[in-house]
Amino acid sequence: MKKEQRRSIRARLVALALIPSTALLALWIAITSVLVGDMVDLRRSAAFTDTIGMPVLSVITDLQAERRATMEYIAGDRTGRVDYRAGVQEARDRTDQTIDDFAGALGRVPDRALPSTAHSRIETFEDYLASLPLHRAAMDAIAPSRAGGSHPFDMAIEAGLLIWDVQVEISDPALSQQARSLTSLMRARELLSQEDALIVHAVTADSFTITDHADFSRAVGAQRYLYTQIAPELSPQERAAYDEVTGTAFYRTVRELENDVITGGPLQTGLPVNSQVWKNARVSVDLDFQRVERDQTDAVLEQGRQASVELMIGVVAVSTMALAVVVASLLFSLRVVRALGQRLNTLRDATLDYAHTRLPDITRRLRAGEQVDIVADAPMLSTGPRDEIGQVTEAFNLAQRAAVESAAEEARLRAGVRNVFRNVARRAQTLLHRQLGLLDTLEQSETQPAVLESLFKIDHLSTQMRRNADNLMLLTDDRTLVRRSEEPLPLGHAVRAASSEIEAYARVKLLTTTEAALRGPVAADVVRLLAELLDNATVFSPPHTPVMVRAEALSNGYYSLEVEDRGLGMTAEGYTEANELLKGTSEGFSLADMREDSRLGLIVIATLAQRHRLKVTLRPSPYNGTQAIVVLPPEVIAEPGTATAAPALPARLTESPTGPPPPAPTALMPARPATPAPRRSAPAPRTTAESTYKGLPRRVRGTKGTPDSAPAPQPDPVVERAPVRPHPPARERSLEEIRAMMSSFQQGTRHGRTGSGSDHHTTEGR
Repeated sequence: MKKEQRRSIRARLVALALIPSTALLALWIAITSVLVGDMVDLRRSAAFTDTIGMPVLSVITDLQAERRATMEYIAGDRTGRVDYRAGVQEARDRTDQTIDDFAGALGRVPDRALPSTAHSRIETFEDYLASLPLHRAAMDAIAPSRAGGSHPFDMAIEAGLLIWDVQVEISDPALSQQARSLTSLMRARELLSQEDALIVHAVTADSFTITDHADFSRAVGAQRYLYTQIAPELSPQERAAYDEVTGTAFYRTVRELENDVITGGPLQTGLPVNSQVWKNARVSVDLDFQRVERDQTDAVLEQGRQASVELMIGVVAVSTMALAVVVASLLFSLRVVRALGQRLNTLRDATLDYAHTRLPDITRRLRAGEQVDIVADAPMLSTGPRDEIGQVTEAFNLAQRAAVESAAEEARLRAGVRNVFRNVARRAQTLLHRQLGLLDTLEQSETQPAVLESLFKIDHLSTQMRRNADNLMLLTDDRTLVRRSEEPLPLGHAVRAASSEIEAYARVKLLTTTEAALRGPVAADVVRLLAELLDNATVFSPPHTPVMVRAEALSNGYYSLEVEDRGLGMTAEGYTEANELLKGTSEGFSLADMREDSRLGLIVIATLAQRHRLKVTLRPSPYNGTQAIVVLPPEVIAEPGTATAAPALPARLTESPTGPPPPAPTALMPARPATPAPRRSAPAPRTTAESTYKGLPRRVRGTKGTPDSAPAPQPDPVVERAPVRPHPPARERSLEEIRAMMSSFQQGTRHGRTGSGSDHHTTEGR
């Protein structure tokens, strides 16, 4: 045999024989338990028969004698009882003495020595015996019926026979057959005693009623059936004793008299049998069967004791040999295991340390972008001898090296993909900035209203594209290009700035009851988060429905922003999944988290919310749509009085040719700038200086070229209204006026985007 084979774990495990030793130990325990249990049962059965069974049998015999005397006592009238009083009292005294002996024997037996099934039956038997004095007193006071006088004794005797049935249940299988035939013989003798009580009552009362005849016939049939069943179950010696009893003249006389009574039927004037002949024959047969019962009981006790001794010797011998083999096997196994324990413990400790400490630390460092020396940070474990343990160690070394290299490769791949997305987003931002500048130039020079309107639409779509590029930059965790302002931004201005980033900005309605402002460093991210929520709300709701935005103050310095649409909503599972995403703790954008149906908008919202500890929740709205609730913590809210004041709103709007606007909640017009500070020092031209198109200001040619000439931002269109008054019809506007109006509108929109976007969230172009 080779040296490596001699060192193999398989060879040592075979030599170890741990499993056979354990199995042998279990087998030894099982066999010993069974043998000891059988031995205990045999001893308990013998003790139960000797200490409990024999006293119970004596009580049953005396109860039968008292029942016979009681039948004579209650058969006559009250004056005739005097003749049987002495016999009844003598029978009662014998019964009481036997009951006292039984109680004394029972008191000497500990409860644990009794079978579990015997306790309840003994208690029942004692209850019937305890009730005998009451029945005796009742029979002395009145003349009960034959059945009423016999019933207490019948029940007590049956309870005693049930105690003997326990002997059948706890005996060894080899002895249970003898115990069963013994109890059957006792019951047959009890039935013969019941027949005797019936005949005694009928002879004394000189009447044999239909009920008496039926009870007698039933007892005879049951008694003969039991004798028929007993005979085949007896051993040859017991069968010889049984045949000797059934072959006597007295037994034949009893059978003949039983037949005569059954054949004679109910009689009013006595029985067609000689009572003295019946008594002599019945007493002789009863004594013979009592002798058979005693002999059979003694045989059962002797066989039980002998079997118990033999079983004890076998238990000791088998247990000793089995225990010796088990101990020797276990000692040898422990000696071999001790030799392998040190190597296995070393391998286990090194493996657990690598799995729980080193590998997670290496993975964390790789994901954080740190440099990892695989050889130094993940050293190979010592294999030792090249047996099975050494081969497992080698395999683990290969696995850990592959895991570390895979983690490093994944980190490089993740960084490469993030760089690709970042570069694509930067290029898109650069092109979009150039495109927006070109569109601005075209808008200044265009004079056709239709073309100008199309340019404005393209301008707005370009702004949305820039927002998507900004989101992509956000998902790549790039913050190097974000330029933030320290100036606080009111919540209303933040909502306006966010609405200017979406296509259906006109559908957004703002209801605010607070003048709180966002801190400058977080305002840009909150605007971007609101833009995504508003975009989702407008996209997933009918185009004719409004999107309501509410800003309210909460307790403990918290504020809330609610975005509610009237769209289709989501399923309960959809809300659950979305809210799980929004409150997640992911470390950033990962390709492994993306699916075909992934919603980038929710990922952007979740990323921004986690960055500033905002709580965003989606739930169904009362309008069958979706309600998004953003809870702003106190740390993102600016101190009161630090926000830049909003421009004052006029008391009323200039009336337009189409009449006053319809009443509505405060409407959100993206033309209003998010930051109120104008980019020029000169005041803007008044909107009422000249006739305007639909109430919008006329644009002054040539003011777009420099920031100082930019028009002032326009107020929200819905404020306190003046009463409707007659007004002159609107005049036709020139093309130049329409162009100036549209340019002014676009300039306000640009202010709304750049006012919060540039100062708080604009990405510089490359």
